Amino acid sequence: MTTTPKASKFSRHAITLGTVLFVSGLVLGSNLAMAASDGTASAPAKAASNAERVVTDSWITTKVKSEILANSVSKAFKVSVKTKRGAVALTGKLPSQDAIDLVKMIAEKVKGVKSVDVSGLVIGA
Repeated sequence: MTTTPKASKFSRHAITLGTVLFVSGLVLGSNLAMAASDGTASAPAKAASNAERVVTDSWITTKVKSEILANSVSKAFKVSVKTKRGAVALTGKLPSQDAIDLVKMIAEKVKGVKSVDVSGLVIGA
């Protein structure tokens, strides 16, 4: 009686993973080729665009925070900053309407900012 050696779990998974990667590459390549030929955006192109937007939003958030901290008047303010698709939302407690106006102006000057929402800023101690 002859027996055939059993493949290890690792080798079976490696073959499966290799097959999946190969097929994924074929699909990705064909999607990119189709998008290039007919001008429509493919799923990978949309994913790349979303990733770029997230990086841009993160950069805007960081830049707005750093600009608020760099300003001698507003550096003591505790303002939270969130950005989604270039729209900046500021939240926190500030001492006056002038302080709200100042942080709004600082945020508006940051490259890439499309709008600034200050409805989350309140005047308080």
